[in-house]
Amino acid sequence: MKKIGIPCFFMLCTDGTEKECLEKGLFGDRESWFPYLKTIRKGDIGFLLNITRDQLLGIFIAEGEARLNINPNAWDGAFTAQVKVKLIDQLQRVDKSSEKLEKIIALRKIQREPFPYNVPSKKTYGPDITSKILSLFRITDTVADHFEITPQEQVGLYPEYKLEGVAGLDGIKRFVFQRILAPFEDEETAYKLGLRIGGGLLLFGPPGTGKTLVSMAIANHIQAKFIDISPSVIIGYPGEAEKRIENIFASLDKEPRAVVFLDEAEWALCKREDQTSSVMQRITPVLLAQLSRIFKQKTKPIILIAATNKPAMIDTAFLRPGRFDRIFYIGLPDENTRAQIIKICLQNRENELSEDEISEIAGKLEGYSGADIENIIEEAAFISFERRRAEPTKITKEHIIKAFEKMPNPSVTEKEVKQIEKWAKERGIEI
Repeated sequence: MKKIGIPCFFMLCTDGTEKECLEKGLFGDRESWFPYLKTIRKGDIGFLLNITRDQLLGIFIAEGEARLNINPNAWDGAFTAQVKVKLIDQLQRVDKSSEKLEKIIALRKIQREPFPYNVPSKKTYGPDITSKILSLFRITDTVADHFEITPQEQVGLYPEYKLEGVAGLDGIKRFVFQRILAPFEDEETAYKLGLRIGGGLLLFGPPGTGKTLVSMAIANHIQAKFIDISPSVIIGYPGEAEKRIENIFASLDKEPRAVVFLDEAEWALCKREDQTSSVMQRITPVLLAQLSRIFKQKTKPIILIAATNKPAMIDTAFLRPGRFDRIFYIGLPDENTRAQIIKICLQNRENELSEDEISEIAGKLEGYSGADIENIIEEAAFISFERRRAEPTKITKEHIIKAFEKMPNPSVTEKEVKQIEKWAKERGIEI
């Protein structure tokens, strides 16, 4: 069987509710569980677990995200949080399913109550679990072909951003996987140990080094809503900015998981003695209060990420324990990382560069940020396009060198880097 790179989800039914699920192509739940159903994405694979017969029914694919009252009359209006699904090929049933699923995932005790509840921990499961569960069914080539869906349907809100696709930054990726993502993947054990799921991270370093990319990749990895708080929040009449901040954080209570991102965070986390705007003087205490409230919810899977290239402007109140206390330096890429970035930029482009040529080019780009390198490859692609009538449309070493010559100086100055590194040294942060 081919490996299926799509998350899956479960819903319960009984003999009394199974028929309506199948006839309407609809899974449902009580409205109170709607926040959990929102983890389901279009293209996720779904299964019904009939708790009356202990049968697992499949195979379904979600046709969209969960919504309230897709069909208000379904189940006599009892289950208004609903997901529209499509049956793939013939309906299949797996007997003694709880026993077989127990060998694949750690099932919690399923209460024998009326349909439906998410199973087993009100969340979707990743590709590895999906493949194992599908192995319980008879998967034909015809059925498997239905799983060849677009990347937008396979993953979360930002499918193009993947942690494994971020060049370098091994230290922060290791920390993120071990201390933030791992508890998401075993929330029950994390809860028992009292682990703090989520929390606050401050990413600092020169511009163009991948701080935003890492943040979006984290959101994608955990299938979380990505909320970008920009400076536009302060626009408006007195009192409106504070209300917007409060509304943004209040909305997190309705999300099963979220990544909140503050880019160029110095605008929001600026030292109070440096604030000249009366708006910011009002916003800072509101923001501090909201951050404290969110960070106290140890089991609430919310990650707040602040990114800045001016860390010295950040008020130290935001860097105390329980706030943005996990601080990481994201510096300019070294030669090996620059080579990785070049390869990533060339992945979906026609090119004829050898490993040696990529290494040679990476050696010439010392001091260039990831964003700089991306711009150079983009320019090289345009050069190739302009020459399409005279030569094959493939990016070559010559095209990249020509593009490099158009951008002889990196966008980040040595002075900027030294200022950032000085701040890190004063705080005892490893760079």
